[in-house]
Amino acid sequence: MLRFASIGTSSIVELFAEAARQVDEVSYVAAYSRDLTRATAFGGPHGARPFTDLGALADAQDIDAVYIASPNALHHEQAARLLRAGKHVLVEKSAAANAGEWLDLLRIAESNGVALLESVRSVHEPMWRSVESYMESLGTVRQVNLQMCQRSRRYDNYLTGKVENIFKPEMAAGALMDLGVYCLHPLMTLFGLPSRVRASSVKLANGIDANTTLLLDYPAFTATVACSKVSANAAWSVIAGEDASLEIDAVDNPQALRVWWAHSKSHEDLVLDKSQPQQAHVLRAFARMAEQPSLARPHQQATLDALTVMDEARRQTGVRFPSDPDITEHH
Repeated sequence: MLRFASIGTSSIVELFAEAARQVDEVSYVAAYSRDLTRATAFGGPHGARPFTDLGALADAQDIDAVYIASPNALHHEQAARLLRAGKHVLVEKSAAANAGEWLDLLRIAESNGVALLESVRSVHEPMWRSVESYMESLGTVRQVNLQMCQRSRRYDNYLTGKVENIFKPEMAAGALMDLGVYCLHPLMTLFGLPSRVRASSVKLANGIDANTTLLLDYPAFTATVACSKVSANAAWSVIAGEDASLEIDAVDNPQALRVWWAHSKSHEDLVLDKSQPQQAHVLRAFARMAEQPSLARPHQQATLDALTVMDEARRQTGVRFPSDPDITEHH
């Protein structure tokens, strides 16, 4: 039984707690927040005791793993401390502010013999096996178009002058880091790093990207990634080959897949197993990684590749975070 604590009290942590109840391999035992009232109110209904001191959480002998769902800018500092204390770490996306931070966490995890994983949920659910099983049937892939565009409720607050964390550069946030990662992580998992990255962003007045579009070059195809936090788009994502195309209704949490056969001009609809929440599949996979941390390496590489692409995209578009190397050196 992997005994989990959580950092953060947002709705995504509530989904984690609900999923943990459905996974025999894990138990949810502690909730961390800097505010005791918030930690108690969140953890209480789940039987999770409150923590307000990160050092105490790191030192707790009855906690094996920590799920980190704080703002992106805090991930590196929190994860590094917990990994050094021998805790397995499951961290929300984006896993770090930049690729350098992630490489540092990988070194710490390796030296302490613990598991480290970014919680990109789509690649751990049964649907992903369906995607992988159809890749060979597509023939030579010629075009990939992945998109995740959701108008954030917090954008309304931004328009009134209340800027929340997801729209703050100092929190390593924005459309690319919050939504683009849902496209990039699966893309990197399937195809690895592109040979060239071209990026364009529409930025808000404070310098954060409201939406970003990427054009990525691969030897046989081009891929586009579009993400937005200020507009919605219900279009399906597509992986198009010479023989068939695979359509995905929502790249972050697919409910339906469709295969279009080029020669017969017919299609096949796939029924997905959605009987359990995505996070339950992540937790089962992570429990195995806690026993054998090397199982996380392919996913860690995909995270590194995605962050590398996002770093280059932000360099081109001028979206900078405080922990980016050039800013750190400047200070």
